[in-house]
Amino acid sequence: MEAPILDHSCDGIEELDNPLPRWWLYLFYLSIVFSIGYAVYYPSFWFWPGTSGWSQEKQWASTTVVKSAPVSSDPNLAELAARPETLEEGKKLFSSNCASCHGNNAEGKIGPCLTDSDWKYGNEDKDLFETIRKGRPGGMPAWGTFLKSDQINTVAAYVHSLGNTTQAASK
Repeated sequence: MEAPILDHSCDGIEELDNPLPRWWLYLFYLSIVFSIGYAVYYPSFWFWPGTSGWSQEKQWASTTVVKSAPVSSDPNLAELAARPETLEEGKKLFSSNCASCHGNNAEGKIGPCLTDSDWKYGNEDKDLFETIRKGRPGGMPAWGTFLKSDQINTVAAYVHSLGNTTQAASK
């Protein structure tokens, strides 16, 4: 069976009116049926929540791992600062990680001075641990992911030992 010739031509080329292959038509109709079923089952439009009850918020909530707040077992910094070996290790860690912003003697460069008693985010032990672990806005990085907990303790003890060693500059 020969396909009928359409009644127009271009540059001497005649166009045939061949039917589409059956497999292609079946695939086309199947994709239409699938898309309708998908639109009914999942949220597909701004007004349609879908029959499955799925939402991206529920999906995200089910895949996130909720970490429970760790029990605060921060050591006493005054006791740690009384040990010379802890201070020596803390000084090494401070020199390699913190001195670029706070200065070699914690006198303050880009970061604030740590040898006075006037600290921006508080000078209590818990404030010092939180600042080192989580960082602060405006440039202080969070060291909790880079340093181990015992290293954080030694750096905090060293910084604690530096506090109140000079008078705060007059404002």
